[in-house]
Amino acid sequence: MRRCILSLAVVACLTLTVGAQAPDLRQMDVVERSVPAGPVAIVDGTVIEGADFVREYRRHLHRFMQLMDLPELTDEYRVHAGLTILGEMIRHEILLKEAERRGLSVSDSDVESEYQDKLRYFAALLSEELGDAPSESEVLERAGQTREEARGSIREQLLVEKASETIAREKGVSVSDAAIRDYYDKNPHLFEQPGMMHLSQILVLPKPDVVQADESAWQQAREVAERARARILAGEQFTAVARDVSEAPDASQGGDMGMLPASELPHFFVDIAAAMRPGDISGVFGSEYGIHLIRLEAAEPGDSIPLSEAEPAIRRMLYHIKMDEVVLDFCEPIVNDSNRTKIFIQLDRTLAAQGSASASE
Repeated sequence: MRRCILSLAVVACLTLTVGAQAPDLRQMDVVERSVPAGPVAIVDGTVIEGADFVREYRRHLHRFMQLMDLPELTDEYRVHAGLTILGEMIRHEILLKEAERRGLSVSDSDVESEYQDKLRYFAALLSEELGDAPSESEVLERAGQTREEARGSIREQLLVEKASETIAREKGVSVSDAAIRDYYDKNPHLFEQPGMMHLSQILVLPKPDVVQADESAWQQAREVAERARARILAGEQFTAVARDVSEAPDASQGGDMGMLPASELPHFFVDIAAAMRPGDISGVFGSEYGIHLIRLEAAEPGDSIPLSEAEPAIRRMLYHIKMDEVVLDFCEPIVNDSNRTKIFIQLDRTLAAQGSASASE
């Protein structure tokens, strides 16, 4: 039986952030303890393996913790995340079967184009770590896939997207100009360009590197950055501490990144610096590149993006929200049909047990 194969985008991202280590049974979380030895689900005869589920679940948690700068997550959130990941994997298989039933296909050229786009993206990520642009074989080695496996999983994802678009089209999904205007008017902050920012940074890398580092190494890197921040708050110059601690390429310049367009800076730098005033020191935060600390030296305001420029992006976003809703409605009867979908991990019961435990405390 064919098992669910993750795409190059997912596997490479997973490899870059989590690593391919065997689970430590002593530290298993509430979700991983619920995962059976075999499949977590079977959809119309297709097996979703527990190992694939665990890898995707770990990737999701790791990315969320980095994005939100959280040292730990509650068991309740972990169970909700597990339910979300399981649902996504089941819907992937349902839509893949639907694409097959409808005779949908994607061209080799579309697969190759998507493959090359993802290859360039992850090569850029790896070049930050390696210092040089990695070869195709190096990216694939990190992803744990051959070229054929990567292209095959990309083909699957494109088929799922085509099935979703077909279902949405049949349901008459569309987005009106009035809906676009309403979204634009109600979310003005989303269409403000930050302009220019002058930042200084301190970067601490977990050991041995961001790919192989475990949770303990990431925590040690965070502690180094916290001590650096404490030194600055105690009166030491940011530039001196950056030269002493930072592992960024600009460490010898005291971490000075210069005045740059916000569009050229990492989005997480811009998001954090947008709430700072010149001279402010950020808290310590993490990303897939390491542990960071920044100081805002200066900022120049930008302009608002006019509706005419924002319209295509808003239309795509609202369309995909509506498309997701009709796809969920399409998949729900299949998920609830025990003859077609068999689920072997009882996360809903785990969530209920967690809720009961919290209520009794």
